[in-house]
Amino acid sequence: MNDDDKIWVMAIGHSADNLEYIDEISGQIKGFDVDIVNAVCKIAGKNCRFSADVYTRCWNSEIGETPRGGVGLYSGFYDACTGWFHTHVRDRTFQFSDPFSTIQADEFGFFVKSGNPRNFAYRDISGKKIGFLDGFIADEFCVARQDNVQGVPIPPENVMYYSSHDQLLAGIQNEEVDGFDAVVILMNTDMVEVIPGFIAQCSIAGQSMMMRVDSTLWKWWNPAFAELRASPEYKRICRDMLEQHGHFPGPRPEDHCFDYK
Repeated sequence: MNDDDKIWVMAIGHSADNLEYIDEISGQIKGFDVDIVNAVCKIAGKNCRFSADVYTRCWNSEIGETPRGGVGLYSGFYDACTGWFHTHVRDRTFQFSDPFSTIQADEFGFFVKSGNPRNFAYRDISGKKIGFLDGFIADEFCVARQDNVQGVPIPPENVMYYSSHDQLLAGIQNEEVDGFDAVVILMNTDMVEVIPGFIAQCSIAGQSMMMRVDSTLWKWWNPAFAELRASPEYKRICRDMLEQHGHFPGPRPEDHCFDYK
């Protein structure tokens, strides 16, 4: 089959923020990531479709085990997973497009329930239960690599993984965990607060399209995204993060988009 006839399938999850969320009226996944994929595919003249799937089929984290590629991407259920950070661990398994987000490696932090009722302090997390989003870059291994944190590696019995932002926020509100590690600018909700001073180094580059090493998707995606980035359409997509998708929490355009003013 010629690439011109190919249907390119992009996996996308449901994180309930302005990057990815389910529209209650249409039942479709919408958000910044969806808008970016649609625009890039249009410029490249590619026939693209979305496949809604759980994040663990793109990248999987198991308590105490090294993170690994998910069965969905490994097995070719889809051609790429949308909006994944480029990391050293993932780079050994998959390849990545040029990033379409300016969020970088130093924007991860510890969060706690608002008011910090359990007096969480990041410098020594010995005996603390820590929550993580399953498959996300801010995991127990990233925390263990930080020089300014004592009590690592975190013992398996003190690690909890959650499959969605909603479940993680519920876990912190119910005090199942003492704190959790996440992208700072994605967690702009008054349900939690960030612990000042802790900045984790977790990634090589911002959110990208993650694909198998034998994929050719990057060959048309990278030039098409570069063309989009230079166009007024890119500014409109960034502006719509608030105007069209702002009823969900998430990053601001100036936090997430290149050259946004």
